[in-house]
Amino acid sequence: MNYMDEQFRLKVGLAEMLKGGVIMDVTNAEQAVIAEKAGAAAVMALERVPADIRKEGGVARMAPISKIREIMAAVSIPVMAKARIGHFMEADILEALKVDYIDESEVLTPADEEHHIDKRRFKTPFVCGARNLGEALRRIAEGAAMIRTKGEAGSGNIVEAVRHMRTIQKEMRQLTVLGKEELVAESKKHQAPLELVEYVAAHGKLPVPNFSAGGIATPADAALVMHLGAEAVFVGSGIFKSDDPERRAKAIVKAATYFKDPQKLLEASEELGIGMFGIDVAKLPESELLQTRGW
Repeated sequence: MNYMDEQFRLKVGLAEMLKGGVIMDVTNAEQAVIAEKAGAAAVMALERVPADIRKEGGVARMAPISKIREIMAAVSIPVMAKARIGHFMEADILEALKVDYIDESEVLTPADEEHHIDKRRFKTPFVCGARNLGEALRRIAEGAAMIRTKGEAGSGNIVEAVRHMRTIQKEMRQLTVLGKEELVAESKKHQAPLELVEYVAAHGKLPVPNFSAGGIATPADAALVMHLGAEAVFVGSGIFKSDDPERRAKAIVKAATYFKDPQKLLEASEELGIGMFGIDVAKLPESELLQTRGW
């Protein structure tokens, strides 16, 4: 794959338009309007937020088309939608629907335990999750135009998002000091194409934007991951599972914008009500973790 290819760079350019912003999970038009008024850069249309998927269980699939259309009609900002890992037909449907971005998401129940979607053949840009540099580079090799650290969706606990962002940043820094002959071994270690490993070594960053997701529930959480290197944030359950979604949505947008200004962060955090109930991720059995889906 040519990572300087015009079509791929166009998709990356569309992803870069979201830098510095907040992408919010919404399940209906009313929530989408709240997100847009709060200043969201985009919304993610889905049937259930991750906290409800975790609580209710069952098979989580692509949102109903009627629900996605309802959300697309309600707002003027970009609309994303999720497809199951490996389910290229859900992705085909979403592209035909003309959503702005497709998320091949571990939050939904995987459709294929061996293969991710070949994202190169699509015109719609894809976002994919990653816990480390190897996962990020493999998704980019498949055609992802945007990466988001996975965190642990629906947990309200920032610890995994922090772990994944720090891991990717550290692994990228490590590549920058290696000689060319050492990069071949790193390519094998990360199970990723050598040309992508060489790109990261030369530039110290991914060839696509790197956002953060999974467990972001407060303005301080958003500011933290931005400080650690996130170029934007995804907020799933943290807004509409709180007791003050409108104020919390505005506060998190403000925090992502002014993450270097403690006074602005204080203002964003004041007068917020009770946030979503959080989960101690360390006590979850591996079978209940969403982040381990994908490879």
